[in-house]
Amino acid sequence: MAKSVKKKGSTKVSKVLTSPFSIYWSRINYLILALGIILSVLGYYFLSIKPWNSTSALYLGPVILILVYLVFFPLSILFRKKESSPGQEPK
Repeated sequence: MAKSVKKKGSTKVSKVLTSPFSIYWSRINYLILALGIILSVLGYYFLSIKPWNSTSALYLGPVILILVYLVFFPLSILFRKKESSPGQEPK
């Protein structure tokens, strides 16, 4: 006679995964973005100053815009506060 084999119930451990597309921006991200927008408006203002060969139109405006587009906008997107692990003491 054949033995009956009982199937064990599989226990599923379901982890709650957060979406990678969730909004993770904090207040500091919005402040950096606002500062970048203000500086970009200021840079374009310096570019529009007459005459076209003034110091602010040739040097100051482009330097501000390069700084905004290469530093402030990417920083506002990529910046995250470091979360302290439970074993570490806050300083």
